[in-house]
Amino acid sequence: MGPSVATEIILNSRFVEEFNVIHIDTADRRPLNKLTKIDITNIYLGLKHFFLLLWKLLFTKADLVYIPISQRTVGFLRDTLFIFLSKLFKKKVVLHLRGGYFREFYNSSCRVTKYIIRKTLKYVDRMIVLGDCLKHLFDGLIPPEKLSVVPNGLNMSFDLDEERNPNGGKFAILFLSNLIETKGFKEVLYTVKQVTQRHPNVKYVFAGGWRKKKDKRECEDYIEKEKINDYVDFTGTVNGKQKTKLLKDADLFVFPTYYPMEGHPWAVVEAMAAGLPIITTDQGCIKESVIDGENGFIIPKRDAEAITEKIIHLIENSKQREDMGRKSRELYEANFTQEHFVQRMVDAISLTVDS
Repeated sequence: MGPSVATEIILNSRFVEEFNVIHIDTADRRPLNKLTKIDITNIYLGLKHFFLLLWKLLFTKADLVYIPISQRTVGFLRDTLFIFLSKLFKKKVVLHLRGGYFREFYNSSCRVTKYIIRKTLKYVDRMIVLGDCLKHLFDGLIPPEKLSVVPNGLNMSFDLDEERNPNGGKFAILFLSNLIETKGFKEVLYTVKQVTQRHPNVKYVFAGGWRKKKDKRECEDYIEKEKINDYVDFTGTVNGKQKTKLLKDADLFVFPTYYPMEGHPWAVVEAMAAGLPIITTDQGCIKESVIDGENGFIIPKRDAEAITEKIIHLIENSKQREDMGRKSRELYEANFTQEHFVQRMVDAISLTVDS
């Protein structure tokens, strides 16, 4: 998940040379459907992490506490305990919102929860968001001068001059993400029949783990019914060299997400690093990475016809496809490498320490 990826990058970067970092691992490594429920394990983990923080505050000389903030009630209430404990010890607090759902979370909360959110955020010294277009999430909750923007960034090495040879020479269309319905993978699947009727030398690759067995059955039934087995490959979860190879061999990245929690998807950054044209949606702060008409297309959400149209357009316009791919790589190198990410994190923390 996004916060885990970011934490790993931070802990293995020069960030730990700039600051004396003490890491408390608050990860819950159970299945994702367990993370938002109040159960014995969640209560135990919350108390365990609270007392770990108390121990560190008592016996270290920490100046600042950095917390990737939750966008769910259970997680936010846990984070509230961390924030108030930190302020009790007169420490500065930096929160990092690694998504784009916080305003909806706030607006849909009951009156008591809203009060807790407002009261808690008054004690925050800095809030980090993933893009300029997400600053509005904290209108009336965090003063603008306390907001910093830190987009995601990572290092991936590709030889863009090397000839691609995906799937036996076929035109490769890649979807890379957890197979959650709101990530848009079904809309991509629904384009296969129309696209391959016009361009049969195409292969769709869906890389990611299934969230629900029901979705898997529905997709298998659809593939069988439409007789598109030869054009579709579900690889399961990929990491490391396997993921890099899929990105390297792809000709086009399609990610029509409408996932409510979306912020700045790592998959988009990875596709840009691979020099791919991207078909996606205006969700979270994606539009700050994918510029419509420059390195890809921003299309309406839940619109398989629009996806079909753009895929066919890019298959038939190789020059524009190649130009968009080069632009993706240029934008990545200018804004979304690991060095940019770490430097912005250093700047945001330094600004808070010095204020």
